[in-house]
Amino acid sequence: MSVPTGKPDPFDPFGIAAAMNAWCCLLTAAREVRDVDREMVDTLVEARATASTPMSPDAVARVRSLAALMRGLRLDPEAVRQHEPAAMRALEAACLDCAERSRCTRELRAGTAAHSYSEFCPKAARLDALHTA
Repeated sequence: MSVPTGKPDPFDPFGIAAAMNAWCCLLTAAREVRDVDREMVDTLVEARATASTPMSPDAVARVRSLAALMRGLRLDPEAVRQHEPAAMRALEAACLDCAERSRCTRELRAGTAAHSYSEFCPKAARLDALHTA
């Protein structure tokens, strides 16, 4: 039952229920975006697995870490894959051979990877070039 816009809701005079409803809608949208992103990564991994040899769980984790780092840098991994597939393959190959896996994981979990990746990431220059392009 809707309330006329000119009168406040007698059961919610401060608009708390409306604010909570808006907040819940935002949380639901954020969860949907997160789920779509995970599905996209899973789909890409499956596509690569059917195209060639299956990826190991470690390789899948590294590809996901790369995608997370790119999103932290406000780069769209899918757009890069679509417009610059060679660059994306080079980034993925660098991730698969990276010796700084543990630091990368720590930085991603702490939410500091986008600020400190240039200190440890072997593909920092390429990411910087994509970021400025």
